Amino acid sequence: MKTLIYGAGPIGQWLALKLAQADLDVTVLARGDNLRTLEQQGIVIEDTATGERLEARVPLVDRLDPEDRYDLVVVAMSRSSRLAVCPTLARNPHLPHLLFLGNDVDGFHRYLDHLPPSKVLLGFPGAGGGVEDGRLKILDREKKDDKGELYIGEVDGRTRERTSAIAALFTTAGLKVHVEPNIDGWLKYHFAFIAPTAGATFKHRGDMKAVAGDRETIHQYCRACRQAGDVLRAVGYRKRQPGVFNLYYWLPRWLEPRVFARLFGSEASAVRFGLHARTIGPELLEMAQDFEALKRRAGLDTPDLDALLACVPQATPETERKEVG
Repeated sequence: MKTLIYGAGPIGQWLALKLAQADLDVTVLARGDNLRTLEQQGIVIEDTATGERLEARVPLVDRLDPEDRYDLVVVAMSRSSRLAVCPTLARNPHLPHLLFLGNDVDGFHRYLDHLPPSKVLLGFPGAGGGVEDGRLKILDREKKDDKGELYIGEVDGRTRERTSAIAALFTTAGLKVHVEPNIDGWLKYHFAFIAPTAGATFKHRGDMKAVAGDRETIHQYCRACRQAGDVLRAVGYRKRQPGVFNLYYWLPRWLEPRVFARLFGSEASAVRFGLHARTIGPELLEMAQDFEALKRRAGLDTPDLDALLACVPQATPETERKEVG
């Protein structure tokens, strides 16, 4: 399957490296500083689970022309950038499968303003990271012997021949692929988790040990997750995804600081939450605007979620440098 990774940010490079290491046919579309860096040194990623330096050389392009042919295009960019490239993708009739990969609250409909549903899938990479001290750091698994994960799903939730083929491609690249019957709901619940997480992270300026030691922030974080989950349930998303999200409801309040201090205080959290939050922070504010529409439908307020989102800056050095496609 000839694959184009559209976007050379942290996730695009991580996914391209995985495919290249499996000797699969992958090309990366990059621009600006990212293109120049990849031309000079190739993909270089620090695997923070092992400390290993991972490298790969892949073919590069700086644009997608209407006659270019790829079996699969994976658009791995920020939410606004993914939407911005839809007209370019629509002008090319030779792209049968388009996987839009990343955070999303608004679901399929904005993509379908430009593209037929037969072409579109949504997904999410189970990896976090960003650039620190000039190095691209990625954490895609809890233990070094685990596999990185990828979540994908169709507009109508069905598993088709092409869904299985795309899942098989990434499985060959060493990833554990989850085909989600309701990827829209999955992504909405992921926002309900990651937005409070990023807010708590920014509240303490990225110091995850400080988050772990602040009992009130942890209580506020758990309340924010429950408030976001209540909104989703009220507008019809009855199944909390993944199932671990139920922990915010089941866990006794007095246990919250103990359980989540371990989460935020782990070595992995510095990359998975701290560094990653700095990379995606402003994108979360865009999605928070979409979430406001859900709150109005639900007729619910989310004071703790709002307070934590207020800690997220409008821009960071990482987002000012990131790939915009």
